[in-house]
Amino acid sequence: MGAGAVQAALARLEARDLRVAARDAGAAMDEATGVVSVTFLGAEYRLVGPGLDFAEDSPRVPEHVRALLVYYIATTDGALPTGRAISFAELPDGGFYVQAFRGYTAGALERAFGDDGAALQAAVETLGGVAIEGPADLSWRIPVLPRVPVTLSWWSGDEEFGPRVELLFDETASRHLPTDGCAVLGSWLTASLKAAQARAGDRG
Repeated sequence: MGAGAVQAALARLEARDLRVAARDAGAAMDEATGVVSVTFLGAEYRLVGPGLDFAEDSPRVPEHVRALLVYYIATTDGALPTGRAISFAELPDGGFYVQAFRGYTAGALERAFGDDGAALQAAVETLGGVAIEGPADLSWRIPVLPRVPVTLSWWSGDEEFGPRVELLFDETASRHLPTDGCAVLGSWLTASLKAAQARAGDRG
């Protein structure tokens, strides 16, 4: 999401009733103040309509991540996750960018955590992720946004292959975000996991 992404998202939102959009997003709206509260990676962000600027008492994220939150509220149709996970390549036009996406998400997590599945689990848990059954050695579902969970899977390395990480979206993801929004979401999730790892290292 480049320059002007927030304005583009707000233009899309003009065609919607903010109360309905907030409901569809699984967010809460205080109609008296116009504040929309949405949970993102375990933290509550408070955005003041109609421009959806951050409220004074809200935590803040960089502008391109704010664009992600605004796009989510503007785009979501309220579809609930089905539990069927798909790759980034299966998102609309995702195949064109999948290598780059993997490099700064799953690849970055492989480099950061390596064979330390316990450290990755501890980082995932700080973001509200829960363990799930799957073909990997460890898998988690992380509720990144109320309607957009991400499945993160980790395989330990062996003599032939190094550790592997896979990041998957629910098949409904494109009903809530454009594909570049999913890319920003994956990037911020990766950064948040690495930040949790760094905090744990500081405490150790």
